[in-house]
Amino acid sequence: MHHSFWREHPALLLGLTLLIGIGFSLFAFPLWLTLLWALYLLFLRRFAFLLALLLAVLYAHFFSVPDLPDPLPCTARFSISAVHRHHSPFFKELHYRGTLTLNNLSFPCTVPLKTKPPPPATQDYQLTGTLRQRGPHDFLFKPTQWTPIPHTFSLAHLRHQTKEHFRSFLHSKLHLPRTATLLASLSTGEVEDRLLRYEFGRLGLQHILAISGFHFAILIQFFSLFLSLFLPHKPKWIALISLLTLYYLFIGSSPAVQRAWIISILFFLSKLLKQPTSPINLLGGALLIELLFNPLIASNLAFQLSFGCCFGILLLYSPIRKFLQPLFPKKPHLIPAFFHSSLSLTLAVNTAILPLLLLHFGRFPYLSLLYNLFFPFLISLSLLLLIPTLLLHLLVPTFAIPAFSLLDHYTASLLDLISHPPLLLDYSLYIQEIPYQLIPLYLFALLCLSLWLKRKDSYLFNY
Repeated sequence: MHHSFWREHPALLLGLTLLIGIGFSLFAFPLWLTLLWALYLLFLRRFAFLLALLLAVLYAHFFSVPDLPDPLPCTARFSISAVHRHHSPFFKELHYRGTLTLNNLSFPCTVPLKTKPPPPATQDYQLTGTLRQRGPHDFLFKPTQWTPIPHTFSLAHLRHQTKEHFRSFLHSKLHLPRTATLLASLSTGEVEDRLLRYEFGRLGLQHILAISGFHFAILIQFFSLFLSLFLPHKPKWIALISLLTLYYLFIGSSPAVQRAWIISILFFLSKLLKQPTSPINLLGGALLIELLFNPLIASNLAFQLSFGCCFGILLLYSPIRKFLQPLFPKKPHLIPAFFHSSLSLTLAVNTAILPLLLLHFGRFPYLSLLYNLFFPFLISLSLLLLIPTLLLHLLVPTFAIPAFSLLDHYTASLLDLISHPPLLLDYSLYIQEIPYQLIPLYLFALLCLSLWLKRKDSYLFNY
């Protein structure tokens, strides 16, 4: 089963090989783990992938940052990729995020801004100030002087201003401020409300606030149905590629957004070129492309959870659904069928990412299993209602008023659900420390289990 599985999904095997090599070179993956993967590749007789593993180690080495004095007074070039509002209990400020280049070394960096007005994020700058390191591959620069670099360009300023205008528009059309805040966060991926972030995180729903494949799926579903009314297949796919790319430029290049956008574009390109593909190969292609462009992204929590969730869905959803089948009627009605699918999906995702959640947060809320059964579906209805409401406002603003009112009250009822959870179930699993080296072994064990179950089902079917 291993040979046939990887023969059908070479993109995922190459992406994982690149990830293991990068982990060894940049993130202190133990040598024994890398050697185990090399032995597995030998078992598969994938000798070219052994060479890819070695090249990945060498390639990632160019992105490593040597130990720097902390703090370090210096002058460096800063390329801005995103502008975010940062809210702490004591103050509010803007954060410019991007790439700092110092002595031919490039690494991600955040520049906090308290000065008003801030320098426009429309170009690169030569910064003079102090560089500090907050963690592995995580730097903070406090500038004293900004010098614009001519003939450079950044979309960060336009993206930030567009998001601010959209946020203001929602607050002007919706009467309940928290409703407007939630819908703005769901649409832009910018979660400024600390209470909103806490309430969703408390129930294990923080993945809903981050732009991911969930949001892209809603956009694809709506516009695919809409464009099918007057466009044939090929022009519709081209239009969808254009719309998703515009949305990607509007949101920005976070790891989860990149994954969702790359998978969507690869899928529609396969349709245009009439080439067969599979969801697992699309996931592997996205993993490969993201790591090639930025190996440091492997340490990002959003990257890990995004690909971990997809791994769980693609490999564990079907086996878990079959395992739970005896609990549901053979000819289920709509509601039992919905809960069967939701329960299978929730268990598949949480089985895959549970070690990651415990590693980064030290806890897993039990209410997450309950709320993830129905809340993502309910919030998707809110987003699906928002899209036609915005289109209606563009065409006939007067007719959009009742739609905004309906959206306001429906979304407010969802906020009540998360603001007042059942206290009798408000408990969590706590683990103080989990060795990160065990997580790749755990995920590989899940892969082996899914392949064994697939082989077992195939054997029973043939029998």
